[in-house]
Amino acid sequence: MDFMDLNEKAREAELDQREVMSLLRFFNFRRERNGEPRLDIDYNYHHIFDRLEEAYPDLAFSRMGHRIFVSVKPRSKGSLVEKIGFVSKQIPHLAMNGVYGFDGVCVVFRADGVGAIKEDSWYEFFEHDLDLEKVKRECGNDHDAIGDRLRDYFRGGISRFMKDPFFDPSAEERELHFEIGSQEELDRLMRLFILTEPGIDKHVDSQVCLFAGAEGRDPRLEDRHAYCSKRLKRLAEIALSENRPVGWSFEYNDGAHFRRSGYDRHPTSIAWGIGEVLEQTTAREKMAARRELRKYLKSRGHDPAKLDTKVRRAIYCASKHTSGRQALRKR
Repeated sequence: MDFMDLNEKAREAELDQREVMSLLRFFNFRRERNGEPRLDIDYNYHHIFDRLEEAYPDLAFSRMGHRIFVSVKPRSKGSLVEKIGFVSKQIPHLAMNGVYGFDGVCVVFRADGVGAIKEDSWYEFFEHDLDLEKVKRECGNDHDAIGDRLRDYFRGGISRFMKDPFFDPSAEERELHFEIGSQEELDRLMRLFILTEPGIDKHVDSQVCLFAGAEGRDPRLEDRHAYCSKRLKRLAEIALSENRPVGWSFEYNDGAHFRRSGYDRHPTSIAWGIGEVLEQTTAREKMAARRELRKYLKSRGHDPAKLDTKVRRAIYCASKHTSGRQALRKR
């Protein structure tokens, strides 16, 4: 049943659970606006049935199992929408269809400051401060212009403050870019780090991956599903301090379409295939790589010897740990 269609003349209908909860939430929404206490609502169907009769005394409710039926009492005039709808013949309203390209959403702005959103059989409610008559005058009563005006207001003044706002992932994505430095310099340094990584030739089928910065998170080396070491992580931090990539995209997570909860943010990744880096580098370049790395680190105020010492210590500890485990197995 469409609770925002005044042309709906039915005096009885079967309500699904979403419609039932929408009726009670609208009732509480109006009570809160008037400074009245909310009705206590839970998802026990018997409790809900009692609350419906309390909220809408002009209607008769009946149950068959988990099905709820409603009808206008014989002594009352008018349709169901006129009795319990979210629009009213006595209150002017303007409506728009479509939010972020999702045509299945209808939004109504009532002249009394009440707004309603219809998405299939789910409804949400909000308050607004639009002067509908002013909107019509400024738009010259042009239907398309009024729709655009309402849509802009809804996006900027209503949706973004909702608990789960409407969301256009393509408009919120950020292409990879560098806030400082350049991709070319980062690529050069990461290849240099890979070439000088101890034992790297044993990982030719792996890759090194960096995640770009996203809102609230710094760029970082991926250390779960790609090759990583303490040495490489430290070198990447130095490189990223001067070459900062930023970028992200959104992937649908099987949640609500066109709602923020339905999409997960993923930072853009930059990857280097270890085997490919080694194949593309000449023997002479490999020999010069360690010298070039030392020169780079010294120019940034870092001591290459200390870094190498830490690496050798880490390798030694790892080797000792492995040997100890092997000895225990033999026992």
